[in-house]
Amino acid sequence: MNDSHELYATADAQYALGLTYCSSSDGDHQANLELAISCFRSALDLYSLTNTPSQWAKTQQQLGVAYRGLLNGNRQENLRKSLSALQASLEIFTRDSFLTEWAQTQYELGMTYLNSLGKTRRDFLFQALNCLHACLEVYTREQFPLEWARAQYNLANLYCLLPTDDRYSILHKAINCYNAVLQVYTRTDFPQEWAYTQHSIGNVYSFLPGGERHKNLSKAIAHYQASLQVNTFEAQPRQWAATMQSIGNAYRALLGEDIETNLQQALICYQSALRIYTREETPADWAAVQNSLGIIYNLMPQGDEQQRLEHAIACFRLALLVYTPEMFPSEWARTSHMLGLTYLDLPAGDMQTKLQQARICFEAILQVYTREKFSLIWASLQASLGRIYSLLKADEGRINQRQAIIYYEQALQVYNRKDFPHEWAKTQDELGTAYCDLADGDPTVNLQRAIACYRAALLVYGYENMQDEWAATQVNLGRAYSSMPGNDRRANLEHALACYEAALKVFLALHEYDEAKALQQAIRSVRSAL
Repeated sequence: MNDSHELYATADAQYALGLTYCSSSDGDHQANLELAISCFRSALDLYSLTNTPSQWAKTQQQLGVAYRGLLNGNRQENLRKSLSALQASLEIFTRDSFLTEWAQTQYELGMTYLNSLGKTRRDFLFQALNCLHACLEVYTREQFPLEWARAQYNLANLYCLLPTDDRYSILHKAINCYNAVLQVYTRTDFPQEWAYTQHSIGNVYSFLPGGERHKNLSKAIAHYQASLQVNTFEAQPRQWAATMQSIGNAYRALLGEDIETNLQQALICYQSALRIYTREETPADWAAVQNSLGIIYNLMPQGDEQQRLEHAIACFRLALLVYTPEMFPSEWARTSHMLGLTYLDLPAGDMQTKLQQARICFEAILQVYTREKFSLIWASLQASLGRIYSLLKADEGRINQRQAIIYYEQALQVYNRKDFPHEWAKTQDELGTAYCDLADGDPTVNLQRAIACYRAALLVYGYENMQDEWAATQVNLGRAYSSMPGNDRRANLEHALACYEAALKVFLALHEYDEAKALQQAIRSVRSAL
């Protein structure tokens, strides 16, 4: 009997020590969790499921919580161990016999499922939903206000992650849960929790789909600003910076008549966040804000365009000091893409230098944007590279045109007439021009291919619905026909004349007199050659 008493006393001590390690703020928290797990496991070697069932169950419960918090080692294996321990505790903590312990274990299971990843992520999320709903059958606002608020808050987080076709409705459920939480988490009694909840509501409104985008973003900004009543620069600098970044994102998306003012507000918010975020201390956050600043400078409609875009390039390049292909492949690819596009938009400077900089960016990110994983982005990059190579100068022009043709044809492996008619037609038109400009090979074959491409584009570019594109392609088709050598020279010139005259009618109707004037000169040249 004394031996059993000493055994259980030792187990109790190990259990208590494990709780101390879990709650300790001294030392490294992950190291403390590993020590806590060791203590709980030691206690479980001494507790008996038969003789000390409740102590065994509560230790299993705490072991599950500790494993969930453990980031060291294999994260998914730790979460699997967390689930195993929590489920084991339910052998004793049944709803009938241990109602509150059962509810607490349901909550902890829900949190572990919520953190679990892998191929069964969707199933895990719905398991989490069931667990949180189960614990809320016990945790009512009247009897367990803090537990109820905590479960409601995490239920709202879960709703934000749940896969569903009705995103609007599920996010409104999240908003309702967050608003319910504020009945307990008041600014007076729980200021930090109140501020976090305000920030979370702002996040949901920022991403809420539907036709009231401007209204939702305005609500998001209001909730973010409310959270700053608690999360001040002085009291919570990191949270303040994160909120300033979120407000900046909302202002950036807040389009409308006052776009310049909104973008200026976004700029101020991002620059404010950089008072806290530094490359040395918070590199990922710092890079994200630099990237956002680059986007803002791109979007601003006012001011010196060259200066704005140079600022954007500088910001993107700063972000890329952190966003490397090895550490942040997705962010690196997105930022490099924006950098390349910005080079192409620069109104001044050496065109060949700008084209080369964009080429370097676009070709590099194809290692991330593969056809298999990102088919549309891949196709867009192929088309963009085709345009770049068609404009790049080289010692031998045929090299660039050949490369342009390769990229255009690769883009057409994704762009088809049925699913992407506009992109398909544009690429066909550009491919036709590349064949027209091709310096090597049989000129007749090249021009025949160009004509086939232009005619393909005209299957989409209709006279009635896309007059500008239709007329421009008619001009290109006319040039191809007028350049065709061979015995059918007269017939080709007549085709060219018909194309030019059809395009001229559109230019005159649309009051595009510069284009019309140039085309009239081409018409005179063709007529004189007939």
